[in-house]
Amino acid sequence: MGISLPKKKRVIFAALSALTSIVCVSVIIANNLSCNFHHKTPTAIAPIEVSPTIETISYIIKAGDTFAGILSHFGICGTAFNCVYTTLNGVGFSKIFPGDSLVIVRDIKSREIKTIALLNRLSSWYKVNTNGDSAVIEKRNVGLTRYRCLVKGELTTSISENLLDLGVGAQITNQIADIFGWDINFFTDPQVGDKFEIVFEKNFRDGKFESYGRILSAKYVNSGKTFFAIGLEDSLGHLDYYDLSGHSLRKQFLKAPLSYSRISSTFSLHRLHPVLGIVRPHLGVDYAAPTGTPVYASAAGRVVSAAPAGGFGNFVRIAHNNGYESMYGHLSHFAKGIHAGSKVSQGDLIGYVGATGLATGPHLDYRLKRDGAFVNPLTLKVPSNQNVPAGDVARFDEEKSAAEFQIEQRFSSARKGLFVLDINIPDDSAGIVRTTAVISGLNHVN
Repeated sequence: MGISLPKKKRVIFAALSALTSIVCVSVIIANNLSCNFHHKTPTAIAPIEVSPTIETISYIIKAGDTFAGILSHFGICGTAFNCVYTTLNGVGFSKIFPGDSLVIVRDIKSREIKTIALLNRLSSWYKVNTNGDSAVIEKRNVGLTRYRCLVKGELTTSISENLLDLGVGAQITNQIADIFGWDINFFTDPQVGDKFEIVFEKNFRDGKFESYGRILSAKYVNSGKTFFAIGLEDSLGHLDYYDLSGHSLRKQFLKAPLSYSRISSTFSLHRLHPVLGIVRPHLGVDYAAPTGTPVYASAAGRVVSAAPAGGFGNFVRIAHNNGYESMYGHLSHFAKGIHAGSKVSQGDLIGYVGATGLATGPHLDYRLKRDGAFVNPLTLKVPSNQNVPAGDVARFDEEKSAAEFQIEQRFSSARKGLFVLDINIPDDSAGIVRTTAVISGLNHVN
């Protein structure tokens, strides 16, 4: 599902050296030479007649194209091309890229070039307009238009597939999985019938989609349990996410330290060991995953050991604040820089899934201790890292009210879809235009 985009006005211009511009413009205007350069003729050039005497030709730059080769096809080569390039280079143009848009306006009978315009992927419009004995050379930076959107739907397959069906890309899927990653594991927890509503940014430049921005707020209903995320900017513009009570969604420990396919063994005091064939406690959780799957530190801390440890195989133990320790067994190998004494942050890579030690197949044996006693990682209630700072409570309440209205009320009658909440258009009203003129060999800048 797409979003219809309005045209934007063109306005930001830059100047260039008057003397260089005048000489080049004179050559462009006077140029009626035939070109014998051996450049490959561009394909997919479609003239569109806009008046009885003028035609507009558009062309999308392809891999292997050269600026000289394209312009020579339209009769601009040799000295004339050098002047066009020098003129544009004077306002910052250097080269073309695949995907850039070139527009040429010319007289149908005389083939005289009226306008050369290029939309560069570096977010700039370059334009040369000729008119008799004068020309206007323009450069404007193309401002970013930010759409604030709401996508809502119901899970039928997976969050990634359902968002894609609604016209939303993987970047938003990855963000939502990260935001709720302390409460929901999007590899195993989602169920058919779960509901989601996400407010996010979508960026366009000159009418073309450029990128996804941030998720501003979100709601996910997983098996009947509702999770909210309210984004609140800190002093550096970074978004932290909180629930409706103002508790940070970021917990001391990740819900799982890897992306896994299934839990092959749970925390138990009486388990038949698959290798030894005896019943004994299994004081951790086994996550089945392919060999080489990255394993991450579930919380910030200091590595106590990273070495082979008998039946646990390659084994990492990390000490954390508040009397916690985490352990990671059967790793195929350790990540670079992981050794006793090294410090890690939550989410840092520490190793890779394997089947070293006493293991029947690749998996991670993940264990947690609190004050020296093993605890079940799947049932442990871990407190949030922090609450909304006291000085930001009023601002958080405003953001929460706005998010609840957008998510709960604004499109409440729609079961699913992609909707535009508002559009932030940059103010491009300021600018400079320089006109160069050729009058009896003298240069004038108006």
